[in-house]
Amino acid sequence: MARDYGHGYKPGLNPGLYPGQHSAMDLMSTSSVSSIGTNRFDIWFLEFSNLYSLSLRRPKTSLSIDKTRPSPYYHENWFYSTLKEQYNLGNADIILRSFDKEARDVHSRWVKKSRGELGVTPTYTNLPRATSESERSDLLERLTAILESLAPSDDSQYALSEPDNYPTHEEIPAPQEYISPRPRRPSKRSSERGYELDTCSKRSRAAIDASRPPSVLSRLDSGEIRSATPESSASLPLRSSQRSGNIGLDRSFETNKASFVSEVFTQPEGRSFELPATQDTQVTVENANSQHAQKWTQESVDSLYPSSSTERALVASFQQADQLQQNASQPRRQGALPHVSFPDTNIDPSPRQRTQYTHHEPDVGGLKRRLEAIWPVFPPHLQDAPFAVRWEIMRVALHCEIPPQTLKDLAFVYEPAFNNHSILWDRLRRLDIFEGKVFPEKPKPEAWNAAMSDRFCSLDQIVTLTASLTVNPSAVGPLFNLRLQPLKLDLPHRLDRRFGSDRFLELLIPSMHSRDVQGIKKTYDNGIDAIHSWLARDCHIFLGRVWKSFFTKDGAPKKIHKDNTLVPEVVTIFQERIYFFAENGNDFGPTDRMTTVSPPQEPTHRHTKMERAELLNWLLQIKKHRKNQEQTVCKLFSRISLGLSRTRPTVVLMPEQIRHHDQDILSPAGKEMNDGIARMSTALARRIRDVMGLDDTPAGFQGRFGSAKGFWLRDTEDRSDDIWIETYPSQRKWKCDYEEEDQRTFEVLKESKELRSATLNLQLLPILEDRAINRAVMREEVGRFMRESLEAEMEAQKEAMKDAAQFKLWVYENGAPARRQDRIRLGHVPWNGGLPNSKEDQMEFLLSHGFDPKKLEFLRKIAYDMRKAKCDELEEKLNVRVGRSTYAYMTIDFLGVLEEDEIHFGFSSKFTDERSGFSETFLHGIDVLVARTPAHYPSDIQRVKAVFKPELGSLKDVIIFPRKGLVPLADKLSGGDYDGDIAWVCWEPTIVQNFKNADPPPVPDLFTQKVLSKKSDTYSGLAEWAPDVTTEFLDLAFRFNMEKSLLGACTNYKEKLCYSRKCVSDWQAIYLSTLISQLVDRAKQGTVFTEEAWTELRRNLFNPMQGDGKLGKARADPPQPEYKKQNWGLNTKPTHIIDYVKFVVGKPTVEHGLKDLTEDLKHAEKYDRDLVKFIEHFENLKRPLEKRKKDELEGRRAKNTWETILDDLKQRIDAVGKEWDMSAGNNKMSFETKVAVIHEKWQNILPTDKVNSNTLRSLREDGLAKVGLSQWDLLKASYCFKMYYNKSFPWYIAGYQLAYLKSIATSGGKLSPPALLTPEMYAGTRPDAKFIRAVAARNMGLRFENAIQELEVFDGDGSVEDDD
Repeated sequence: MARDYGHGYKPGLNPGLYPGQHSAMDLMSTSSVSSIGTNRFDIWFLEFSNLYSLSLRRPKTSLSIDKTRPSPYYHENWFYSTLKEQYNLGNADIILRSFDKEARDVHSRWVKKSRGELGVTPTYTNLPRATSESERSDLLERLTAILESLAPSDDSQYALSEPDNYPTHEEIPAPQEYISPRPRRPSKRSSERGYELDTCSKRSRAAIDASRPPSVLSRLDSGEIRSATPESSASLPLRSSQRSGNIGLDRSFETNKASFVSEVFTQPEGRSFELPATQDTQVTVENANSQHAQKWTQESVDSLYPSSSTERALVASFQQADQLQQNASQPRRQGALPHVSFPDTNIDPSPRQRTQYTHHEPDVGGLKRRLEAIWPVFPPHLQDAPFAVRWEIMRVALHCEIPPQTLKDLAFVYEPAFNNHSILWDRLRRLDIFEGKVFPEKPKPEAWNAAMSDRFCSLDQIVTLTASLTVNPSAVGPLFNLRLQPLKLDLPHRLDRRFGSDRFLELLIPSMHSRDVQGIKKTYDNGIDAIHSWLARDCHIFLGRVWKSFFTKDGAPKKIHKDNTLVPEVVTIFQERIYFFAENGNDFGPTDRMTTVSPPQEPTHRHTKMERAELLNWLLQIKKHRKNQEQTVCKLFSRISLGLSRTRPTVVLMPEQIRHHDQDILSPAGKEMNDGIARMSTALARRIRDVMGLDDTPAGFQGRFGSAKGFWLRDTEDRSDDIWIETYPSQRKWKCDYEEEDQRTFEVLKESKELRSATLNLQLLPILEDRAINRAVMREEVGRFMRESLEAEMEAQKEAMKDAAQFKLWVYENGAPARRQDRIRLGHVPWNGGLPNSKEDQMEFLLSHGFDPKKLEFLRKIAYDMRKAKCDELEEKLNVRVGRSTYAYMTIDFLGVLEEDEIHFGFSSKFTDERSGFSETFLHGIDVLVARTPAHYPSDIQRVKAVFKPELGSLKDVIIFPRKGLVPLADKLSGGDYDGDIAWVCWEPTIVQNFKNADPPPVPDLFTQKVLSKKSDTYSGLAEWAPDVTTEFLDLAFRFNMEKSLLGACTNYKEKLCYSRKCVSDWQAIYLSTLISQLVDRAKQGTVFTEEAWTELRRNLFNPMQGDGKLGKARADPPQPEYKKQNWGLNTKPTHIIDYVKFVVGKPTVEHGLKDLTEDLKHAEKYDRDLVKFIEHFENLKRPLEKRKKDELEGRRAKNTWETILDDLKQRIDAVGKEWDMSAGNNKMSFETKVAVIHEKWQNILPTDKVNSNTLRSLREDGLAKVGLSQWDLLKASYCFKMYYNKSFPWYIAGYQLAYLKSIATSGGKLSPPALLTPEMYAGTRPDAKFIRAVAARNMGLRFENAIQELEVFDGDGSVEDDD
């Protein structure tokens, strides 16, 4: 008997339903829950929520409301408590009737957008369930109004007894923004409840079997929809991988799931599409035995796409409510199948049916889904984990190639203990899916600790998120394979500091013109276009956050060594670096309605929602100033890079301390003479010096300041303590109001430093030869510098290796300058496994502990490899070191004391060139050459006069150009400016005196000739028609910036043509130099130069003019220069300057030097007796070998304690050693990663548990074990060396312990013991050159008095003191 619900309502009689359909009231009547028993309201609450897909949850702590735990999404507790109150008052039926009526009204207005994909026809749903975030928001708005109308209030105009008197649709305001829909009017009641609706949900609402298990509530909590009849459940459009088998859905709706997910996650901002009028792509269902049937299951397809919980939790963060995905309002044609296709999979098909899709054109939908599948779905139950933990779990899973579905169902629950990285990895290794898997490289402890902090940073560095994509060679699955890099520390950029570095992700992707990506076009005609759209327009769901791209630039090329070819080759893969911003996430809260920009200093787990449009508006202030909108798209887009420069923030200035000039310093010809440079006060320079911890106040800083970029020179006339800075129009790249502190923080990119001798760049050699008064002399002089520098370096290394202390000094003086920067940044020497990271640090470490480079083979090989690498680099780049030359920042004379073609150049300390004997602190009265690379025109090297001006004397280590003249001197040098450009300065007389200047040549106008064109689209122009200008702006900029740049091709061609014609100053060279100079700023200027135009120029203009007449007639490109080859292949002698330097001088000198070095080091040995003494001591505790054999023959096989320990240790060391050998063939991991992985296994070798002995336990004293110096650690190292001394394995795994054993052995009998240092103190040590030379002199037999003279210097009053 049907129950009367009041108001004439009866189940199944609701008007407007199809025959056999049931209304929500049928499914949610009070009678349907009254028979359940206990927890009636909770069951009613969850069924109500699940039926309409409202994603409401019960409070965490049973039936009580947890008022102490803040919700990161919205206060569902208000819904729970309010609905419970009304339920207890008997108003459940009123709420159901009212809400069902209102929900159907809302449902009738929903229109689903189809993304314009062929064959995607939305289905009609029988119940007004929310299938997108905007729909859910609409329903919750209506529910809020109903509950408010029922709540007692003094000013309420709605009577509790009249349920039809709740607000109508017109009375409920439409959502104004995508964030936090609010009640329709403020009230005391709403403020008290703290209600704030967010459109994100956290837990998965998967539909499950409708049978009733013992725990009904747990099933409802997971999202199950329980129905009154089986037929009613069939009408519910549940989105679940299990729904087809359990709920009996029409298969046509089932197959539409993947497309629906695609629509929800990738709807471009502000775009809507009409439903397709026709359906062309066919879906056929074939017999399971068909050999043509595609193998797939719904579960396999679902595994490629984000889960429903992720959809609901994240989608609403990037679209406005009135622009979100809507439900279709029209039913599909009776009996028609929705035409949709799925990607291929390798998973066996369902036994029930298989689907084959046939097409004659590339499957656009399949491509889209393959792109979406790039981002794996993260397990929903781990979304509460800190972001660093989520990153690490996903990184390990991707490295171990865990399938998407397996990862999605990862049986792993987050615990706070996992914030410890070692515990996290230990727990992951225990999981079955990681059994036998090799884990990736570990993040550095300092990076992990910083990532676990509230701000995702250390004191002065931030943690970076970096990932990479490689093309998936398989025809199924994701289009690209994703790899995550370990968390690393780096300097922050401005956006990092303002919004948090965990909101920024850098993704390296192969360039669109690379061979692998171009191969995608063979499968998908529109593949490249789809990738562009996916990058620039779509939102990307990853690790519980919604990411959107906002910038791209060229990434560093990646070189891959291929050894599986007949001849080993190196393949260069060009890459793009894409920057993403996290707009929203599971751990994000809503932004305050008064602002759309997240507040500063947000903790990692409490970010607020923010669109990428607001990110760009904050940085570039596009909305604030019309002038910024009038910039071209290309130029404005390029300005984003200023916010991404990794800098050191220093001093925050007040607005009154900033001096903005309205005009640059102009020449009589109207040229900007100070392009990119300004001044700062001396007091400000000192403040910056103190913040950076510098010893002296530099002459200037290259930096960023608000919208300004360039170089700031210290004002030499300022003697006050005032803090001020100035900017010029040429520095300011957009109009900025400098209101926020981040816009008034001076950010240092680099500072001027002490100068040292430089090398002569390869590009300068042809110009030096062309402008030489005597070309043969110039060629011979450059060759002489090459020979002398090589011979001197070889001889210095040979001499240094005669004494360990001297060799340590040589390593320090010849090591990479970046080593010191790394030590300062980290506070210690970077370490990996058993040795420091760098070869130089490894040599320093081993030398400091007593190893001799001429006796130890491992150390000898490092020394040889280091020298060989330098020689190979020299052969490749041909960088000739010239003692009297250097590189320095270009600045200008603001005082105007320099005349045209004069320069001022001073040094902060004596600039010394030992070979020539030059040792001065400034240049005066001599001619010098100045140049800037890259150099193309003959006039790009200028000969000028160096003069000393006392007014400029305090500015050291920068070269000062005049402000006088018609054209800036910097502009004559390859079109340079003063925003941080560096000049090559040479005062070597044999080069300078043999050089004559060339006037700047007349250049062709390539734009008038229609060779080049420019993109002139402006931001304001886009805003006139684009509903979402930010997306259109980024899409246009992305496409242009990711086009193939022909700069490299033109540069290489010019090099070949000039080599063939033996000239760099004819019109052909000038034409190509002009083309190259225009392409340098292509991205910023929007310069368009097509492949077709380039082919036309080469074939018809330049190729016929080359030196080889036969190739010229064929209009083929000139051949590569001879110096690009390994050996000289011609019968004639080299005449070109580069050929001469490489084949006549460089190559023979290098080969002879390496041969001598090899001969000098040939007596080194791999075995070191000092390193096995430790294990021999313990081996002596074993029975003598003869005794053991005798006992075994007599049946006494029992081992003593040390026999058991050492035999077990030998087996374990041998197991790790075999893994080391096996890893040598693994080309997927870098050598550093291999060392880290094997070292971790090495550390897990512990004493056997077969022996219970206090002696054994004493070997692992905790304090010493923590630093790797326990007796057990030394025992392992010594035993390992004894077993594997002929391999490098013991050194990379246990080098630290071996060095300790060596220091003990070599210090025996000396008056002082070996010294241990803290990591910070060790990083700060540097060799004392004078002490080392004095000791070396003493060791060579000189008298003590002669040796000690090396240490004596005179103080100010003439007395002698030691120089420390």
